[in-house]
Amino acid sequence: MLTLLWEAPMHPYEMQAKMRERGHERAVRIKPASIYDTVERLQRLGYVEAVETSREGRRPERTVYRITEPGLDELAAWMQEIVSVPPSEYPPFGVALMFIGALQHKELAIEMLQRRAIRLEAELASYDAMMRGVLEHNIPRLFGIEDEYMQAMRRAELKWVRDIVKELQEGTLDWPQIPPLEERQHVK
Repeated sequence: MLTLLWEAPMHPYEMQAKMRERGHERAVRIKPASIYDTVERLQRLGYVEAVETSREGRRPERTVYRITEPGLDELAAWMQEIVSVPPSEYPPFGVALMFIGALQHKELAIEMLQRRAIRLEAELASYDAMMRGVLEHNIPRLFGIEDEYMQAMRRAELKWVRDIVKELQEGTLDWPQIPPLEERQHVK
């Protein structure tokens, strides 16, 4: 919200429209109620202020907001932090890999990893096509570098998944011999 209001004053509905137009839903959930709640919270914190309220015909009132000096400071501090400090994240795939042995069979693990590779290939192709379309519209590259980053992450993950599948298939990555359930459930 602060970055949108940094560009120009606008009302929450306009913010929502710009976010959808720019494809922000690829990075954040866009819910109209959340947008209004966030703007109210930013106003309470003094980061934005209402500058105009208008009504057109039978439509509900629309309040236009703008960013304040404290809001600009907060935006700058937030951006500096998220750009410079890698977060401690717990991605679901990393969790799944931690417990991949629970699939019990190496062949099943290989199959699931191959399915993931196919999905990653499809996502790569889809986003590559989308990015070509963006370039054809002469949109400055700076406004698409988040997609470049995501593509780089997908390519890296795809390569890694393929390498792990190959290691499992060749037997260079050991798969534990898991005893049958009855043996594992026997109380000592």
